[in-house]
Amino acid sequence: MKKNHIFPLAIGSLSFLLWSCQAPHTSDGIYEGILPAADCPGIYVMLAINGNQYELLEKYIAEPETFVTRGNIEQKGKQLHLDNQMQFTPLSHELQGQHTTLKKISDRTELPEIYVSQSLKEDQSGEDALIKLYSQKDKKYAEFHFRNNTYQLKLNLHNDSVDEYVDPEQHIKLSQPVPQLSSFQEFIFRNDTAAYTFTQLSPTNCIYHLAGEKNEEEAPTFLNVIYYNDDQQAFVKLLHPTLPHCYTLTQTEASAKTATYTDGETEWQLHNNQRATLVIHHKKYQYLEQE
Repeated sequence: MKKNHIFPLAIGSLSFLLWSCQAPHTSDGIYEGILPAADCPGIYVMLAINGNQYELLEKYIAEPETFVTRGNIEQKGKQLHLDNQMQFTPLSHELQGQHTTLKKISDRTELPEIYVSQSLKEDQSGEDALIKLYSQKDKKYAEFHFRNNTYQLKLNLHNDSVDEYVDPEQHIKLSQPVPQLSSFQEFIFRNDTAAYTFTQLSPTNCIYHLAGEKNEEEAPTFLNVIYYNDDQQAFVKLLHPTLPHCYTLTQTEASAKTATYTDGETEWQLHNNQRATLVIHHKKYQYLEQE
């Protein structure tokens, strides 16, 4: 009996056509939002999407830690599945997730370098360096830039006192001692010939609390404030568990002890003696830095 191959062939062709006709997503850009967390007030996230790849920044509010993850995206129907288990449904200028909605803030497809890197200064020579710490496919890496060289290092040791990144082929080691009394990070770079100690310059993480009478509807009772400066631009991010109280403000004035940051509506005035003023809707609120 002669088998009929036409019907299975038609079914296979139809399946291929349906798969190939699924339009690729058009959600490229940078999004931000707040994720709920059990061990801190919330997690500020900034997600950059570029086709089937993503870059994710997670800043734990009121904690010093910031994490950067790079990975791939798989489109399943209308949903975008990130390889870190996050899932989002694209809407108009938004990404709808299970626990939060991310708002689109830019058409750029990569996170600005100033967010994902740390500026360092060598303690003895005063030379500049740059480091990027990130995760990819459950592995942690350090990309270290020093003296016109770039070193790609992989996390080799992690404990309560130090993180150590290595390149065993070039006998290069980068250690990051866990700070005990300061939020400033220190890095120790070793190669075949010498060892160098670096101190982090930027970003700087601080916590400020509202002084005087507290009214959360008018002004946030506390702010996680991160100062960024890469010698080309300086700005501040004010973070809070509710996105409407999060601000990105550009530095417009600065002196040895004071600075002013604004977006034209909201203003952050940094004073000496660990004090600052937040100006919202022409009203001033005084803040004190947490020691």
